[in-house]
Amino acid sequence: MGLFADSGANARLRARRSRLRGPRELRLLAASGSLGALAAALGAEAARESDAVAAALLAGLLDDYDALRRHYPRGEPLFSAVLRLHEVENLKLAWRARSRGDPPGDWRRLWTPLGRLGTLSLAAWREAASLRDAAKDAAGTPFGPVVADALRSRESDPKAAELDFDRDAWAAVADEARRLPSREKGAADLALAFVRERDYDLLRRGSARNLTPEAAVAATVVLRQEERGETLRSLAAWKPSEGPISARLPWRLARRLPPVSDWDALGTALARARRDRCRRALRLYPFRLAPPLAYLLLRREEVRCLSALARRIARADASDGFERLLAGSNLET
Repeated sequence: MGLFADSGANARLRARRSRLRGPRELRLLAASGSLGALAAALGAEAARESDAVAAALLAGLLDDYDALRRHYPRGEPLFSAVLRLHEVENLKLAWRARSRGDPPGDWRRLWTPLGRLGTLSLAAWREAASLRDAAKDAAGTPFGPVVADALRSRESDPKAAELDFDRDAWAAVADEARRLPSREKGAADLALAFVRERDYDLLRRGSARNLTPEAAVAATVVLRQEERGETLRSLAAWKPSEGPISARLPWRLARRLPPVSDWDALGTALARARRDRCRRALRLYPFRLAPPLAYLLLRREEVRCLSALARRIARADASDGFERLLAGSNLET
């Protein structure tokens, strides 16, 4: 890409950055007295349910993905890998539902609509006669190899298949980051930190998913290559009765974070560190991939946070992890 094209891409990115919502906008949105008022404030007047608000927010994010993949062709593989993190949730949902024989009406409303940016077909997964027939939809998509492998070795173990799908999608982000040239170190570091945060969250959720510490560590992408297995297994096995979790963290992470007492505090601290890293990246030399990647990650968290706010207003439910989502977004001060 030449300097002229880079300049044009940077100008377009600045225009999009100006639309990032901040703390003031969040205060106004949070004061909405009803879901209808929130939807109107978000420009989704037709939405009558929290899921419809979330879909409208996602549509705006998909437009960002589409535009930045076109404006930054050399970043397209990395941006597409991040986009795939949305679609892998559809794959996990459909695989789980078809494995259990759930009626389509019970799960199709949970499918994330990705429009023309999606590679998997809801109709194919819903209408196929069997899981194997449905899985043919993945052939020729980025999910093809991991789905084929799951059919060979995980067909009778849907939980293990889902774990494989998730790890494969996050590994694609790490792989694309490592393929970037040295001049794109900022983007590579940001992407790898994003995957690293996912790895810590997986260690956090391992026991709830009935994973042994060894299995949880094996399912990480970046951490198992960077840290000692013993350290990670100890972290995965941590219990609140054993004292602050800070004492179990790898030293490279512990020295960069304030002391944290438990997994919730660690997750919030990591989200906040990612947010701050994204904000710094947006101030870097403009003709690099770090700024557009940072913008996409901030927009991703903004959409997740505002979707959670819609659910909270609609259902009066405060147990949705909203505070942690907020910490990773530009919506927090």
